[in-house]
Amino acid sequence: MPGQQRFPQRERLTRRSQFLRVYSTGEKYVGEAFIGYWVRQAGQGRKMGCAVSRKVGGAVVRNRVKRYIREVYRKHREQLPQDVHIVVVARPAAAGWSYGQWESAIRQFFQTGDLVGG
Repeated sequence: MPGQQRFPQRERLTRRSQFLRVYSTGEKYVGEAFIGYWVRQAGQGRKMGCAVSRKVGGAVVRNRVKRYIREVYRKHREQLPQDVHIVVVARPAAAGWSYGQWESAIRQFFQTGDLVGG
């Protein structure tokens, strides 16, 4: 994807320690198909990570769920604060969800967590 539509490495949570910091110090949102965590990290930039276990399904299903999560984040990241770290942990119910369901649920998560205006 060209230019600003990409999901660059600097916006990804990649290390276990980063995920654990969000889990331990952040706030939590529990949805039907995922659990969302977020924390404000001043000066570290906006970042997102996702975790999808084998309980969700086979490799094809897990990869589809991760693509949907990353795409929703990528489309709506400009509305998020610059200093937030977000982790989305998929639950087994996520396997049957379409992209539209993911988009509305994650947008609800952003609004409930007061991460996005409107």
